[in-house]
Amino acid sequence: MPRRAVPINPSIGERIQTRRELRGWSIRHSASRAGVAHTTWSRIERGELRTDRYMVADIAAALECSITDLTGQPYAPADRQLEAAHIAAERLWQTMMALPLDEPPSAGSEPTGDLWRESELIRDLYARTDYAGALGRLVGLVPVLHTAAHGPDSAAALTAAAQVYGVGMGALLSLGHPAYAWLAAQRCIEAAQRLDDPAALAVAAVNRGRVSASTGAYGPAFSTVDRVAEELERHTDSPAALDVLGFTHLARAHHATGMRNESAAAEHLAEAARLAERTGETNAWDLQWGARNVGLWTVAHQIDTGRPGEAVETATGLDVATLPPIRQVYLYTDLARALADVKRNDEAVRMLVTAERLAPQHARSSTAARETARLLLHRARHASTIQGLAERLGVAD
Repeated sequence: MPRRAVPINPSIGERIQTRRELRGWSIRHSASRAGVAHTTWSRIERGELRTDRYMVADIAAALECSITDLTGQPYAPADRQLEAAHIAAERLWQTMMALPLDEPPSAGSEPTGDLWRESELIRDLYARTDYAGALGRLVGLVPVLHTAAHGPDSAAALTAAAQVYGVGMGALLSLGHPAYAWLAAQRCIEAAQRLDDPAALAVAAVNRGRVSASTGAYGPAFSTVDRVAEELERHTDSPAALDVLGFTHLARAHHATGMRNESAAAEHLAEAARLAERTGETNAWDLQWGARNVGLWTVAHQIDTGRPGEAVETATGLDVATLPPIRQVYLYTDLARALADVKRNDEAVRMLVTAERLAPQHARSSTAARETARLLLHRARHASTIQGLAERLGVAD
């Protein structure tokens, strides 16, 4: 059989086809392993049907490969900022490997500078989706935090560490480095354990669960978050406990959906909404907790469970103008997916353009944004707006 040429810029569907052919499996056999219809699998390979995060996980498991083997992350940097972000990601990984929090600092080490002010700057850069800036500065802050965590003001240093390692996890995961993100999540857990703060431990568990889920390990992700949530429910009078508890319900709804437990997912979303009514809008642990955030997760849930029309309706009622770009970009990307699914192509393009304008480093690293742009480009080959956007996202039809 002649070897099929692999495209220079393969889509998820093309990567799936390549993996399947390497196995020597038919579409019917592969689809049966993934639990999807063979016609669905065929349409995905041909680029006629967009996948969601849960289906990609099922297909990767069926083909016995990683999710990143199918998404192609991390992508080649599309601009100098992203190139700097990926360089910083590599440097941060090396720095984190060298400085576990339980390892005493070297003799003579002294913390320098205002670590709390620096940690706030890093968190602000992340909120604006400046991953290059956040990771670059985090490389320099990690040694300072490591030393301060063993000093007289260890509690403040550990609190800052738990927060900025969470930032590191989020940026690394968005850039397509799940292994590096896992290490950042682990450092976050180490800091939270030393703080012995139930809310901090829950935030750290949510971070680790997020990385697990990104690889398709939804069951372990759910268990990780569920255990700390049960403990947090016994400490609801502690600072930010209800806010963090509400966020654990959102995380568990996501993981339950990945486990195909729709009833559990619905229960956790409903409980999150009830808690948001009690707490109002808050920003403890940079969660941007409240009814709006519940709405953002609900939109994503509706899209990924095959209800794009409902997702569009839910999104219409959300006012996200005062939320940071790191929250807004997910909504606009999700809304683009939903609008594309209901064939409102021009509106979908506008949502993707908005997402890129708000958060270029995030949008240009997003599998969802790239694959939605690819689908829209396929539908409208001569539309200049989608052609320009697709080029910036590194997508070719």
